Amino acid sequence: MTEQASRSRFGTLGLDVGVFGRWSRLAWGLLLLTPIVFDVATRSDLLSSGKFYLQAVLYLVGITAAYVLVYWAFGERFFASANPWVNTAIFVGPAFTVGWWPILVAPATGFELPEALVLAMGFYIGVSFILQWRIGYGGCEVVSIPIILLRRRYVTYCIPLVALDAVEKKIVDSHAARKAVLASSSRHG
Repeated sequence: MTEQASRSRFGTLGLDVGVFGRWSRLAWGLLLLTPIVFDVATRSDLLSSGKFYLQAVLYLVGITAAYVLVYWAFGERFFASANPWVNTAIFVGPAFTVGWWPILVAPATGFELPEALVLAMGFYIGVSFILQWRIGYGGCEVVSIPIILLRRRYVTYCIPLVALDAVEKKIVDSHAARKAVLASSSRHG
C-alpha cells in the first residue's frame, strides 16, 4: 500500500497517525536526542576528538543510505504487499540491534559496538521521530527519511507506538461512527 508523502489522513494503522500519536513521536524524538546532545556536549574526550565525530558522521551517512537503498530497492516489489509486521522486522531489526546492543549483548559477551555507531543510530532514530511527527506518518520511524526522499509510504508499525495508535484509531473511528449515526437520525427523525 503506497500513498503520496505529502498527503496524510488518519485511517490505516501503520500508515496514518492521529493527533496524539503524532505529538508522541515528537516527544520521543526530543527525549532520545536530548541525552545524546548533552552527552556529546559535556564529554571532553569526545569534544577533543575530530576522529570520533568524523566516524559518527560516516556511520550516520551509511545508516541513512542503507535505509534509503533498501526502501527504494524493495518498496513496490516487496513492502507494498508484505505483511506490515515483516516490514517492521526488516526496518526495526538493525536499529533495535545497534540501540540495545550496549545494554543487552555487550555486558554478556564483552563485545562492544563502536561508540560512534551507537551514537549515530540513536541520532538517526531521534531525528526520524521528529521527521515522522512533521510528515504525519504512523509507521516505523526509521523510514521517515526514505519517505521524504522517495515520496512513497508503506505500512509498517512503530513499536511500541502501534498500541497507542491502535487505541487512538479506535477512539477516532468510534467517535466518527457516533457522529454519523446522530447526523443520520437527525435527518430522518
